[in-house]
Amino acid sequence: MSRARSKKKRYTSRRVGGVRPSQMIHTYGPGSVLDLPSMSVVLTGTDLWDIDHTERVLEPRLIGAVRAVPSCHFVSEFRTPPWEEETDSPFDEWARIGVPVHPFPRWLRCTGCDLLSPVDRQRFQLDVPVFRPDRVRYFHDRCKGRRPPAVPARFFVACPAGHMDDFPWEEFVHRGGTCSGDSPILELKEAGKASRATDVRIVCKTCNADRVVQDAFGHQAYRHLPRCRGRHPHLQRFEGPCNQPTRALLLGASNAWFPVYRSALTIPTVTGEIEQKVAEHWGDLSDIEDRSEFDFIFRRLVKGAGERALRWLLRYDPDDVWTAISDHRGESESNAVGSDLRGPEWEAFTSAVPPKSDDFEVRALDIPSGFKRTLDHPVAVDRLREVQALCGFTRIDGPDEADANRIAPLWRDPQSWLPAAEIRGEGILIRLPEARVEQWEKDYEDSDRYQNLIQATRNWRTRRNLLPDGGIPPARFVLLHTLAHLLLHQVALDCGYSTASIRERIYCRESGDPVGPPMAGVLLYTASPDSEGTLGGLVALSEPARLAGVLREALSRARLCSTDPMCADHHAGYLRDALHNAACHACLFTPETSCETGNRYLDRGAVVPILGGQDVAYFK
Repeated sequence: MSRARSKKKRYTSRRVGGVRPSQMIHTYGPGSVLDLPSMSVVLTGTDLWDIDHTERVLEPRLIGAVRAVPSCHFVSEFRTPPWEEETDSPFDEWARIGVPVHPFPRWLRCTGCDLLSPVDRQRFQLDVPVFRPDRVRYFHDRCKGRRPPAVPARFFVACPAGHMDDFPWEEFVHRGGTCSGDSPILELKEAGKASRATDVRIVCKTCNADRVVQDAFGHQAYRHLPRCRGRHPHLQRFEGPCNQPTRALLLGASNAWFPVYRSALTIPTVTGEIEQKVAEHWGDLSDIEDRSEFDFIFRRLVKGAGERALRWLLRYDPDDVWTAISDHRGESESNAVGSDLRGPEWEAFTSAVPPKSDDFEVRALDIPSGFKRTLDHPVAVDRLREVQALCGFTRIDGPDEADANRIAPLWRDPQSWLPAAEIRGEGILIRLPEARVEQWEKDYEDSDRYQNLIQATRNWRTRRNLLPDGGIPPARFVLLHTLAHLLLHQVALDCGYSTASIRERIYCRESGDPVGPPMAGVLLYTASPDSEGTLGGLVALSEPARLAGVLREALSRARLCSTDPMCADHHAGYLRDALHNAACHACLFTPETSCETGNRYLDRGAVVPILGGQDVAYFK
């Protein structure tokens, strides 16, 4: 990543750090604050990304899903973050290629004299060691003849509409007024025993005003903070006064940035050999608009010229290839209209003769011994490819599909592309027989456990001004989601992957749904973008004998949690925003990158009998 600094409308790039491509989707996308060793920055919008150094990521099925997100209606392609292969010299072009960033928060504190001042007042200087970008720092060059480092102020403010701003230090310390002197000089000092992060005091040296930061937190904080100014620091733009209250946050708070992304697995959509080749090499063929252009390329290949990546065309008749190209272009346009991603994937997984390609290879296995009544044939996923596209982000609360107005944009002006990452890995698909699931649903839907989840969801949505009856998950989702978390924890112990490197994908659709046939399955797959995701440790557990052991151990561990009886007695709504029943960090919760719904809608009692629970468990 590089920091852009303006001087007479000219920009110089300074490399200040780096992140992995997949982190640009889940952790550090545009609008997020990245904590570096000695400074913090906000990643800019995609308007400032150098598209010439990005690569296209192809996944036609995903286009329709992202176009359903507000402000993404005109998206037609996906691209990786700008990148160029590194060399041994930090003065080469690669060191100036990356995602631009701006300092945030702009307010810094001198570690020598406690001076608190914004960057643009020229009291701090930036030091960027060319050979050690990890040591980038600001320093105070007028501090008693020394140059102590200046660290970011640890607080900032944000609002539920997606805006973010610097903490209003001057207005806060003067209690909404102004300093009686000409220019306020602020200091940030520790207060009391400094046992909490908010135990700091702001002092104005000009007028002797002071205040404790703790006043900006708690239930009455809205009385002490100004209204939101509508600032988007990643876009360097103010949208104008916002009707949302601001909330003070600590630097590094997990609720400062929630990604809104869509993902799809790459599945073969054709069966013919030529059609399959066209689909696999569509990135090289998509720009061929008419037959004359195709014939010109083909003639060059016959003469031994042309791109090496297209030499495979010589093995087929040009008329057949052009027909396949035309058909595939029409299929891509039709795929861009629909947004059902899970249905075609489920069909590919459960087909009697599964399709196969370089990015998709599955095989059905026998049902593990002892689970003939409760499980259907599992599927070993030897090879898969997932494309994840970042569509926007939210702050304070996680994204909700029904609350589209809260999604903050990635750009100033709408772009035709979105940042994306592709992941290749392996996995296991656990399937449940539809007849057994429907029988279980009748019992669970009438239980107090499910009714508590429904009422808690309605209350949660009402507090956020959403339709109360929207977004309530079906009973089978609670079962599938809980089973996914139980297996994820157990699989992580047996296969060698960490829990953060394994992701769930829930296939849930009730019987009678007009969208398509019912689905009841859980895909656990590796979520690492490098070679670690394809080592084979996860798919090896899908063999019936080993899978039976994994299932028995997971279900046995779920019957008793180390925090019981508190965990077993917990029900949705017991705590204000808790949308789960018997679940906690000791038994079910997983890292944010692994769970699709933020650890909501979990219930051990839906899967196995637990202490004091109603007898509505799927596995008796």
